[in-house]
Amino acid sequence: MTSRCRLRVVEKAARFMVSFPLAANLTAARNPEAPRARTEDEATTLARGPVFLTVEELPERFDTPAEAEAAVPELYGSGLYELLWRDDGWRVVMRYWRPAPPAPVARTGDAAIKRPLGHARTPEEARALLQTPAELAQETLPNLYVDHKQVIKRWGGLLNSGLGEIVEREGKFALRITYWRPLHAPGVAAPLAPVERNELAERLAAPLRADTPQADLDIGLFEHQAPENPNVVLVEEEGDGRFRGSE
Repeated sequence: MTSRCRLRVVEKAARFMVSFPLAANLTAARNPEAPRARTEDEATTLARGPVFLTVEELPERFDTPAEAEAAVPELYGSGLYELLWRDDGWRVVMRYWRPAPPAPVARTGDAAIKRPLGHARTPEEARALLQTPAELAQETLPNLYVDHKQVIKRWGGLLNSGLGEIVEREGKFALRITYWRPLHAPGVAAPLAPVERNELAERLAAPLRADTPQADLDIGLFEHQAPENPNVVLVEEEGDGRFRGSE
């Protein structure tokens, strides 16, 4: 195939891609003046932050498809709407890009879930927290679940916000999250954020402590603690050389 033929194929495919409105709610999405985007990358650029493709039902109920088409002229052919039969009536649902809430800011997906540095909607907000350029990233968490219900039960909030999605992995299901992370050259670690520097300084200044309390000394029958140092055990006598069970 020549370059010109390939270009025509790409242009033809692009014409059939649906351009969805970008809006904060259904009413704004139905406004003809609402900005539109074909891909998530385009919508993310327009919104200057994470977005997700939502499906929302119009409040009206229609007795016939003709009534639905009269109320929603773009019902057929636009790719934005879908006609459904539910609860003894025809319903129309619409798809549109919706800005997601502020995404967590962290170095890794695990940190984004457990202990983010903060939350940001734009690269500028994320950069202010990280003190370095930031990029919007997606990462699949390692925990696997048997079915969708388990993922929804554990991560329902993230899924509803659009910052999380369910993906299939190794025959099971996992959660993939969206978050801001430092943008840096490969092989070069990004500088610590102020919050991270403060936490590191506090850890270095804190006295060292064992994870578990030290066990009491095992003092035998002919032993006692030294009066000048209770951490030292002195032997009172050596015994006669016999040991238990030798008689």
